[in-house]
Amino acid sequence: MFYNFKVGLWNRLPSTKVNGITIPGVLTWVKDSMVDLQPYSTALLLKDYGYSIEVNKRIFMDADPDVKIGTVFYYTNPQGVVEKYEVKVVIPWDYMELACLGVI
Repeated sequence: MFYNFKVGLWNRLPSTKVNGITIPGVLTWVKDSMVDLQPYSTALLLKDYGYSIEVNKRIFMDADPDVKIGTVFYYTNPQGVVEKYEVKVVIPWDYMELACLGVI
């Protein structure tokens, strides 16, 4: 498979509880990876796999144990704008297919 986009892979650290209040973990950089990034839609995800989850991008990449639901990919587009995509669905093959939603 041909991967033409370099993305930063970020995962959230575990949350902690302090005096009964849950403090969410912060996003931490794991590594950079090469991926194939494509437009996608909720309708296509429903048709292809039966999931009704809001998504707008599909990412293909080599299998990686660091990637899971909630992983965030940071991509700097050719205009220099940083785009962020959160993994909503992981479809494992010999490679990984990820359905993602753009986040702010």
